[in-house]
Amino acid sequence: MLISEVKAGMVLARDIIDDNGNLLLEQGIALTEYYITRLTQLGITSIPIYDPYAVELKKHSVIAPEVREELTLCFRSLFNKKSQDILNSGLRTIYLKQIQQTVGQVIDNTEKNLGQIVNVQVRQPTEDEIAHAINVCLMSISTGLYIKLPRPVLMDLAMGALFHDLGKTVMPTIEGSIASDPGRLHPIYGQQLLVKNKLGTIVARIAAEHHEQYDGQGYPLGLAGKEIHPLSRIVTIANHFDNNMNMAAKTGQPRGKIIDSMLANGNALFDMYLLRAFFHTTPLYPVGTLVKLSTNQMAYVIKNKARFTATPTVQIAERGPRGYSMITGQMIDLAMKPQITIVDVIAD
Repeated sequence: MLISEVKAGMVLARDIIDDNGNLLLEQGIALTEYYITRLTQLGITSIPIYDPYAVELKKHSVIAPEVREELTLCFRSLFNKKSQDILNSGLRTIYLKQIQQTVGQVIDNTEKNLGQIVNVQVRQPTEDEIAHAINVCLMSISTGLYIKLPRPVLMDLAMGALFHDLGKTVMPTIEGSIASDPGRLHPIYGQQLLVKNKLGTIVARIAAEHHEQYDGQGYPLGLAGKEIHPLSRIVTIANHFDNNMNMAAKTGQPRGKIIDSMLANGNALFDMYLLRAFFHTTPLYPVGTLVKLSTNQMAYVIKNKARFTATPTVQIAERGPRGYSMITGQMIDLAMKPQITIVDVIAD
């Protein structure tokens, strides 16, 4: 929740950790005015607040929490291997085999939920590289299922999306820190690593091409149009969207500008056909999001429609002593009320 909306008495949903890994406040603590002021002084703009109404709305997830956790643990174990270990021993480990099995489960679960994909939890807000990779993977699978890709192709898409940034783990290091990528070569490092470990040429191409652009202005090779593999084009869209959603959470940029900018760059940065398919399965405001309307009211997103993912149905929220509630709030279909818009995201 935006810290400007946090009130004393609200309860932390997760630990707050600073950039150095130090614990600032523990999950479950009731916030005081002092804590809120101190966090604001530290430059923290949003904090995780326990919200029973949002939790209830978000209970339907595209994959079971334990499946996401298993995928996260396996991928984190693989991603956190030391660079030299990866180069010397490769990726053919129990973690990789488990990831492949779990990805199969993820595809099955996503397919079962495809009819309501815009109303179940797919993407999760994050600044973490591992969670980002999983977000890109899940959103890419949703798009692939929507355009009816066959199962073997979906597996390549999912694995390529999951490993799209793996090249960052083997970038040269300076005194133990990952070096910058001035040559923008991490896609090539990733491609070489995936080819070496026999994950398939398509999976490797996705890693190599996820920063290429449809108009040829991307990197590392400046490929254009159909020179870029269709699966790479899907991952490019999912990667760009997730990065921009994370940035908007930090800067307060209106999310509507994300979709407007991406659609305006269809057939420039992106393949327009795949971009439209992506936005038919990926909402700007997932169910459970607390938003501020142009009427100055707060509301929870309670429903999305596939072709109108920027204009959900919301329910007006009333502020209580420990947060917001929507027990008697009016419901508004924003697609039918163009004069009412979402102007800010209070809590994701």
